[in-house]
Amino acid sequence: MPNPKWYALYVKSRNEKKACLRLAENGFTAYVPLLKTLRQWKDRKKMVEVPLFGSYVFVNILPKQFYNVLQVDGVVNFVRLEGQPDPIPDDQIESLKLLLNSSEKFEISYDSFDLGDEVEVVKGALTGFKGILVNYKGKKRALLKIEAINQTLMVEISPSALKKRDKIHT
Repeated sequence: MPNPKWYALYVKSRNEKKACLRLAENGFTAYVPLLKTLRQWKDRKKMVEVPLFGSYVFVNILPKQFYNVLQVDGVVNFVRLEGQPDPIPDDQIESLKLLLNSSEKFEISYDSFDLGDEVEVVKGALTGFKGILVNYKGKKRALLKIEAINQTLMVEISPSALKKRDKIHT
């Protein structure tokens, strides 16, 4: 029997949490990465959780469940490559969860980067994080690329905490 895979879904704008909840209510394993951030209104400041990627939710399913997922209120469509839902490697979702549960500072980058040496963090709070090492704006940073939704997370990391992995073949 095949194993379920992660897929990215487009959901209605500003409905990421609701769509994730509805997917779970329908028996699907869904994940919306949330980032705690300080928001300010005229009269107060408050820590709130906002989606890391606007209009995206991740779901872990079998291909035979595609149609049922699309019937869930708030889901617009799958992120597709050549007309087919594009699976996301499990390690990318796990690295994303690891990063969000750590205290490491990171930023989202919309820049396009060339693929380089693939690395894995072997020391510190991000042990197990897999990404690509780049030198960006004079600082060493590791990138976590989620190709399916064309997003890149960038985290500053000491090169001494990294080990080199096999080259990515393009």
